[in-house]
Amino acid sequence: MASVPSCHRITVQTSEGEFQLSFLPGTTLREILISGGFAVRSPCGGNAACGQCQVRVAESGTIPFAAGERVRLSGAQLGDGLRLACQVIPCADLHVSIEQPVTQMAWRTLREDEYSGRVYPFTPRETVAQYGVAIDLGTTHIRLTLWNMLTGERIAGRAGLNPQGSYGADVLTRLTEASRSVEIAREMGELVQRAIAEALADISSQNPLKLRDVGEVTIVGNSAMLSLLAGKSYTKLLEPENWTRRLDCQPQNTDFLREAWGVCREAAIRFVTPLGGFIGSDLLAGVIATRLIEQPAGSVLIDFGTNSEMALWDGHTLHVTSSAGGPAFEGCGISCGMPGEAGAIYRVDQSDSEGFRISVLGGAEPMGLCGSGLVDAVAWLRRNGKLDKVGRFTEGDSTGLVLHEGARRIVLKRGDIDVLQRAKAAIGGGVLWLCRQAGLSLGELRQVYACGAFGRLLDVGNAQQIGLLPAVPPGAVRLEGNTALAGCEELLLSSTEGESALNALLAVSKVYNMAEDAGFESLFVENLYLQSMKE
Repeated sequence: MASVPSCHRITVQTSEGEFQLSFLPGTTLREILISGGFAVRSPCGGNAACGQCQVRVAESGTIPFAAGERVRLSGAQLGDGLRLACQVIPCADLHVSIEQPVTQMAWRTLREDEYSGRVYPFTPRETVAQYGVAIDLGTTHIRLTLWNMLTGERIAGRAGLNPQGSYGADVLTRLTEASRSVEIAREMGELVQRAIAEALADISSQNPLKLRDVGEVTIVGNSAMLSLLAGKSYTKLLEPENWTRRLDCQPQNTDFLREAWGVCREAAIRFVTPLGGFIGSDLLAGVIATRLIEQPAGSVLIDFGTNSEMALWDGHTLHVTSSAGGPAFEGCGISCGMPGEAGAIYRVDQSDSEGFRISVLGGAEPMGLCGSGLVDAVAWLRRNGKLDKVGRFTEGDSTGLVLHEGARRIVLKRGDIDVLQRAKAAIGGGVLWLCRQAGLSLGELRQVYACGAFGRLLDVGNAQQIGLLPAVPPGAVRLEGNTALAGCEELLLSSTEGESALNALLAVSKVYNMAEDAGFESLFVENLYLQSMKE
């Protein structure tokens, strides 16, 4: 008779006390913690590339060090019991504490400056219930608003982190995780379901309304996030032949979402169909919100995000593509990073001949650096000769730029600059590549729409200096903020007009997969340099 593996326990020590997890040998500590409900910071998906899933293991001396740990952790750290959860495969009871736990941000109210300020076309119409919800489902953040569908009045809005972050920072890592088993994919979808349910419950608790009076829900997002929530088509996104095809992300039956969210039993829950492959409906919503195809030829929209999407209008065709910019624009994936929330350094300005001053969102004690602050800091280093165009500190052995000394020491390191270089190279290379497809030069670009929460806070001059934005006249750059949510709201409120706008876009759009063109790789490499964008 085959022996049955014995079950062991892990004691997880947190600020709220100790918790017990049971496990069978053969699974990594990262997987055990995640399956037990403990979010572990692991943007690389568990291959030791990021070194962020650090845990302290009391019994560390009994477990051999993996090669990935020796690369990412110093000898002193390993000697002090610090380990990488993705590299530890426990076979006995352990006592563990998570060194860099993922902050599970409570849902916060959207600020007035986060709304588009647009007046949407609205005609009161027959609806099964009084209220409607618009949802922008992003890789890093989820944003939603609740509307009175009888009066066209916005009642409330919420923003929060996408809880799938513990499965990876980027869409490909999450899709790879989901493809491992139906159970993992189902859990990833349920994480988002529960998060949205919590946001809606929070709104209803602070407003005189009942969720069962919500009769319409419109959802936009990148293809991966929509497919994981819907529980369909997500494996197709790992197949190159589907990277330019339109994917159906609409669940045949949405009862599971109506039940999870407590909305009306007859509520219409609509997943706006992505344009194709990794070109999500969030980009379509942004194009609708900015009226991009009504603008002059040479107008380009860049929706900055973990999966950045770009659209170039040449007067006849909307050329569209996407690029894996990574989470740097969201303030993630860097050692001192955080989202653009209270406590984030969002601006780094010149103060004297070689000094700088910082500005912090909410006027709070600095807690970290968000994406726009990262761009500013790198531009300041270049302007003052402290960083070369390759991204190396000119002082030789410099360990980084100290931005703040206080309760939390905030230091911008060489590795953080490398993350930004790769993100901005994905954007710069993508813009140049689209220009080539449209037969336009950089000099023929007339307008640039910088979209996303990151775009709202950008300093245009600094972004152009390091090559993140094309060098058009500053007045030709429009900082649009969250156009995905704005377009989703318009689709929710004006169903007939919105459907017509979508059909018009589909008729003139051409989707490209840059991964199929070797020319993009050379453009990416050229745009790694910290300098103005060049042909």
